[in-house]
Amino acid sequence: MSSARIFTPENRLAKILETIDAPTAAELVNDAECRVAQLSEAIHGYVEAKLQEILVFATQSEEVLFAECQTLADAAMNVAEVAGAAEMEAIGEVARGISAMVEGLTTSGVWHSDALKLHLDALALVNQNGGGLTDENKTILARLRGMREAVGVAD
Repeated sequence: MSSARIFTPENRLAKILETIDAPTAAELVNDAECRVAQLSEAIHGYVEAKLQEILVFATQSEEVLFAECQTLADAAMNVAEVAGAAEMEAIGEVARGISAMVEGLTTSGVWHSDALKLHLDALALVNQNGGGLTDENKTILARLRGMREAVGVAD
């Protein structure tokens, strides 16, 4: 039996960060935060467009929801990944919950269309509330999380 070999790749950024004129880590983080802030309006528009795609599913029958659940999950995950950058954290968390509900179906066969529709309704509600982490939205998120746990869907 051969022994394990540990391979550590070269950190190419270390050379750049160690030069005299190189920006500090804090400056790089600040620059990244400024760029995200500049993109906030574009991200907000993207999230709004994706929300319209997702919210259409709230009026669909259970058969359509089941047949198109992967499309719904993909759109929800797209929202969950970027909503926080536009200060729409609650929208992102509800979208992550929608994705988890569909994931529960695909991995363990857990399908609760009523719970999924409740997530879709909650998404519309937190969007009306501005999408941020207000007290009301935090309560909605906690109750959705509790419901997912109760039906056996892991986040």
